[in-house]
Amino acid sequence: MDDASAIEVVPERDAHVYGFTIKTAANPFLHRVTPLRDPSQPRFWCVVVFRCTAGGLPDKTELPWISKRQLRREELADTMQAIRSDPAAWLAETGNAELREWLLTPVSTSDPLDAIGVAGKAPPGTLAATTRQAAAMRSRRLESG
Repeated sequence: MDDASAIEVVPERDAHVYGFTIKTAANPFLHRVTPLRDPSQPRFWCVVVFRCTAGGLPDKTELPWISKRQLRREELADTMQAIRSDPAAWLAETGNAELREWLLTPVSTSDPLDAIGVAGKAPPGTLAATTRQAAAMRSRRLESG
């Protein structure tokens, strides 16, 4: 399924916060869209998408996905409101094709665990590489120190 029009924002009690949750008709997953400090440029912000568990908490077995990067604090409100207003348009932007695919991938009927990354597939997202690099740097520092 590749129908981004089937993405909807989940209603929340406080719609004035920056972060929000989306769901798709393609699979049962909830995804939390929220701004965080950009791991490669901490003075800037980025938009991060977390796959959530059934209870709505970020799924620790799935690495989050970083979308918009190097945002200034002043840009956050407008950026998050634009994404919340039209998630399909955001996913259609250049550079979001893999994120769109990740969000809209249906659950596999042959191996339902594979759809949540349990079958050993590396989860998508740029945060995965950043996290691995940071772990390698810490490891190197410990070995040399």
